[in-house]
Amino acid sequence: MFFRPFSSARIVAAAVTMGALALFSDVGAQAHGDGHRMPDHLGMDEGNAEMAMRPDGFHYKRGHHAYAAPAVALRDRQGRKVDFADLMATDRPVLLNFIFTSCATICPVQSATFGQVQPDLAAIDPDYLMVSISIDPEYDTPRRLREYAELHDARDNWVMLTGQFDDIFAVVRAFDAVYKGENKMYHRPLTFLRANADARWLRLEGLLGAEELAEEYAKLLKPEVN
Repeated sequence: MFFRPFSSARIVAAAVTMGALALFSDVGAQAHGDGHRMPDHLGMDEGNAEMAMRPDGFHYKRGHHAYAAPAVALRDRQGRKVDFADLMATDRPVLLNFIFTSCATICPVQSATFGQVQPDLAAIDPDYLMVSISIDPEYDTPRRLREYAELHDARDNWVMLTGQFDDIFAVVRAFDAVYKGENKMYHRPLTFLRANADARWLRLEGLLGAEELAEEYAKLLKPEVN
């Protein structure tokens, strides 16, 4: 593994990691009733996880998991209907994360990483799909997602999705992506990678820089370099 000099995004990521992780309130859950609260976080299988170290000393967790994409209808940033299960049936490599556009802490770092890594991914294998799903669908309209996409120079193969709360909730639950705190939702810095439709998902928990994410992508597609 090789390391490049620290980028500004990596410095920001390290600073954010030193502080509190992003929180998003349970206003949406309260509005939809207790039956629609996000579930308690189930946690990663400790027997199926390993730690990786970034060059600035921050550790992130890696684990392979089988996640089934729910058949729900979401909307992309052009307002078009997207069947999530059909989208995930692609045999292309997929990178997926959960964000919300009003987040001021880890989401900007994760989205900056997705934005900056695009040329590196294309150099490794250009036939990839990036997916960012809003966990604040009531605020994140397609128009706001378009603005967010422009902010991060999203290419055409970076899909941003919103939708109805229940449908977003189904995707979040399927990927075991959040957990419920006492009065807050704690949005975790998670990135999911998959080599093809038959492969298990690689779950990365922690704030990665573009270099680390590109390396994980390369290893995923070319496991012989591990």
